[in-house]
Amino acid sequence: MMRPNSIAIFIMFLLFLAAQVFLFNNMVLFGTAFCFVYIAFILFIPFKINHILLMAVAFAGGLVTDLFYDSMGMNAAAMVFVAFIRRYWVSFITPRGGYEEILSPTDRSLGLIWFIYYIFPLALLHHLVLFQVEAGEIWPTWYIFKKVFFSAIFTTSALILIRNLFYSGSRKI
Repeated sequence: MMRPNSIAIFIMFLLFLAAQVFLFNNMVLFGTAFCFVYIAFILFIPFKINHILLMAVAFAGGLVTDLFYDSMGMNAAAMVFVAFIRRYWVSFITPRGGYEEILSPTDRSLGLIWFIYYIFPLALLHHLVLFQVEAGEIWPTWYIFKKVFFSAIFTTSALILIRNLFYSGSRKI
């Protein structure tokens, strides 16, 4: 039987995928900045989740997104990369005392600066992998760097807004 935690995580998974596919699919600023809110599922999940499970769910979420975007695995590759790197990034920015086991990364529980410091580099890496695979080039061009940087800013801003609008400070996933 699934625990309430698992049910909440599954619902969050479906909501972020639906938001990406139906709301943010064509949201582009100035032809350069794209918004990929579906990465929030991997970024907002509790810290102590099994690493292999996180990567498997990231692959599934990326694959479902690829079905709607007709992008042949590009989103899946970027999501698995973020799920893989997330563990090391969190361990790098974790304070000496660590975090509570059920604590999910929120700006209210850890502070807005920490939240940006956590989200922005991972969004940057996601977009770099996604746009590099899309371009099919080994070395990024100036246009790809511009797309990656502005998309990461757009995505980070959207995730901060979503986190503040839909998550209460006392509730943890």
